Amino acid sequence: MRKYNFIKLASDIKNMYFSAREKIILRELSNNSRVSLAAMAKKAKCSYVTIGKVMSQLKDKLDLKFTLEIDPVSLGLLQRHVLMIKFRDKPDIKWLESILAEEKEVISAYLTQGQFDIVLFAAADDPAKYVLWEFILTQKLSKYGVLVKSSDLPYFSFGYLPVDNYIIKKSKAGIKDYDKLLLQLLNENSRLSYSELSKRMNSSESTIRYRLFTLERNGIIKRFTIAVQKPPQQYAISFFENWTSYTEQFEEKAALERKVTMNIDEQLPVLNTFQISIPLSGSFGNFTIALFETEKEAFSNTVKKRKEIYRNEGYEERHARILRPLKGIFPFRNLDIKENYNLVKWEQETE
Repeated sequence: MRKYNFIKLASDIKNMYFSAREKIILRELSNNSRVSLAAMAKKAKCSYVTIGKVMSQLKDKLDLKFTLEIDPVSLGLLQRHVLMIKFRDKPDIKWLESILAEEKEVISAYLTQGQFDIVLFAAADDPAKYVLWEFILTQKLSKYGVLVKSSDLPYFSFGYLPVDNYIIKKSKAGIKDYDKLLLQLLNENSRLSYSELSKRMNSSESTIRYRLFTLERNGIIKRFTIAVQKPPQQYAISFFENWTSYTEQFEEKAALERKVTMNIDEQLPVLNTFQISIPLSGSFGNFTIALFETEKEAFSNTVKKRKEIYRNEGYEERHARILRPLKGIFPFRNLDIKENYNLVKWEQETE
């Protein structure tokens, strides 16, 4: 996999203009990366030939990956965690990459700069296996004076994590081998035509269509989507949050914070400002990734604003800038956040 330097890439495309048509296409592809050129042309009010040209330009500008959003539970990933890792002494980056490449439990990891050094997403199919893995990983990193804070990841309020094909291939969740192969092909390129899939699977197009319908109906494929690897925004902020005291107004404040999150993109953006929002249990209570043009803008619209909202709630946070992936890919895209923000039942009851 190519190793991207987030800062360099963002600087390279600073001030790059994105038309309303390009933004519409990114929204359509984020919603359904298998959408036809004709359907996008109708939405963008232009010819399908123009759509093809614009898509080619966007692939070059942003390095689009056509991939899948897969339900992790359907793959047997019942233990899902996000880890904040901080070193006393900075290890060699190539050494870190080699260590993480060998760790099959690591879904993705991002090099950061700030109050911690790595954000890492990991998963396993049973609790004992996960606990042992985390202990061994900490041992491997311990010579650099490592601090590891792990939190359980129950679900995403917004966003997703791309999984690699090894996880799909080795899944023990009862998915048929045929379906695993189909998932792997689409995970690499979710715009493959039925004809191309038929050739690669040595199967009929009707069978392919039925299997895809079944995988979607059963909730294994949550969405055909994209992952942008060259975001135009220069500053990607990641932050962990905790609350050490709770007043009677806490839920009201939490509802206000969610409203701010869901309304920040009033106009159609190139990419969502908030890309990932996850409630946690364990070391931290929440984790977020957001994209901004500058550090000042990022801090003002995330950490500073939340400190104001959660005044008197014992608000604590740890933040850092994401530099580049150490393993996996960036899960950046453009969705209607109001339509896709996941409010679980207990949250709905408090509003």
